[in-house]
Order: sequence, then structure tokens, then C-alpha cells
Amino acid sequence: MIASAEELESLVDALRVTPAGVNRFDGPTSVRKLPRLFGGQVLAQAVMAAGATVPADRYPHSLHTLFLRGGDPGAPVAYRVAVLRDGRSYSARAVTATQGDDVLATLQLSFATEQDGPEHEWSPPLTETAPDELLPLHEQLEGESSVLPEWWSRPHPFDFRFLEHPEALAAAGTRNPEQRFWVRAATRVPDEPLLHTALLAYVSDLTLLDPALMPHGRSWYGNRVIAGASIDHAMWFHRRFSMNDWMLCRQVSPIATGGRCLCTCDFTTEAGARIASASQEGVLREP
Repeated sequence: MIASAEELESLVDALRVTPAGVNRFDGPTSVRKLPRLFGGQVLAQAVMAAGATVPADRYPHSLHTLFLRGGDPGAPVAYRVAVLRDGRSYSARAVTATQGDDVLATLQLSFATEQDGPEHEWSPPLTETAPDELLPLHEQLEGESSVLPEWWSRPHPFDFRFLEHPEALAAAGTRNPEQRFWVRAATRVPDEPLLHTALLAYVSDLTLLDPALMPHGRSWYGNRVIAGASIDHAMWFHRRFSMNDWMLCRQVSPIATGGRCLCTCDFTTEAGARIASASQEGVLREP
């Protein structure tokens, strides 16, 4: 989990979807592969594909995703974009992500121009712990490296600094269903707003189900293992931001019932401005 400029550059390359016909795009495979296709990669490539079909002055403000089946991490993903509407201020797109005949996910995204209007913002107080005061994730997990999957030890495109120990990975400690961490890109990302949005969508799917395990003392890979998967994912982008800057992610799981859990999070700048919000429902099953 050492933050790696090379891994970030590889991820950015994977997000450069290529045209494959009218409103069709191919998403290349990523060098960083998980046992199954990572949902965050599908989110990020879909943002790039849909963004390529809207006017240049419109930026994503929401996405809604239904994950239908797992994918092959070694095969490219095809994205078909449907133009739902282009209004005076908003553009709506539907995206279907497929591998062969299999539909992996369907997404709806909305893009908007910047507009004036009433503004307010409220959220819990920010932590006073700065990211530079915290250990990098690979150091924080050093004692659990032997039980984590091999791919967890590889270099990573992002730099993570967790405020509390990430119990859901392996330790399986019991606490309230909440988790906080700072995150930023491992190296400088080009000044392309759509790319920064896609990268944040990628990050949003990495650990969002983790808090649902904490009240039960379960983990994904170590002690008292439980299995899980994302069912759907929604995200809202509130203002422009840069993945080159530290941002605080606060995640909570208000409920788990019926074999499903709901988790939500927000991303906030060091100055306290909310950048984005996300919610995700997941399935939890005994292995």
C-alpha cells in the first residue's frame, strides 16, 4: 500500500477510455488487478465515457449505479452511452458497462454548468489531526501484512492516512460503525476536472462498506472473515476539487439488516469545504 506515482500514472492511463463508435467507448484493463474487476474502476471509466459526450462547460454533479455482476479484471470493459437529455443547464446520460454479452453495471449521470443560487453547508466538526501527523497505511498495517491478500501489499495510486485503525481489513476489532481517513493522489494529477472526478469516484468505492463490519467484529481478510459486495452506489459532486490536495473522508454505516448494509460518506477539504458525498448498499454473507 505504499503510495506510488507509477501506479497512479497507470490508473490514469486506464481511465483514458477510447472511442469505439458513436457514443461507445472501450475501457482498458488496469495494471492494478484485484481478484475480480473493481467496481470503482467501472465508476471511473463510466464518468470519463459519459463526460466525453457532454458540452465542455458541464461537469458531473451526480451518478447512480446498479452493480449487476462481477467482471473479469483481465478483460476490457465496453461502455455504451445513451443521451437522455441536453437542456440549457443540465445534461443527463445513461451508461451500460459490458464485457461480451454480460452487463456488469448500469449508470445514470447528470452534468451541469456552474450556476448561482443560495448556499449553505453543515457537517460535523473536522478532526484536528493533520494527515502529516498520521502513519502511511502500509506502516499502519505492517503487523497484519501476513494475513492480507498479496495484492494489498502492492504499491497504490493514492496516499491514505487513517485516523483510526482500519479494523475491517484484518484486525476485526469491535467499535462504532464509522471510519475516517485522509487521502490524496500519490503524485500530481493533470489539471483536468473530469479526470479528478473519475479518480474520486474510484476512491469512493475502495472502503465504503468497511464500517458495516465494525459493530460485529468482522473483517474482510483476517479474523472472523465475512464476505461482501456492492449492490449499488450513488455519488454527488458539490464543488470543484483537486486530487492533488488532501481530503478527509468520513464513513458511517447507519444500518445493516436483511443481509444488506447501508454506508455513507463525505469528502471534505482541509479547510472544511465539502467536496462530495456518497452512499452505497452492500450485501454481507457468511463465507
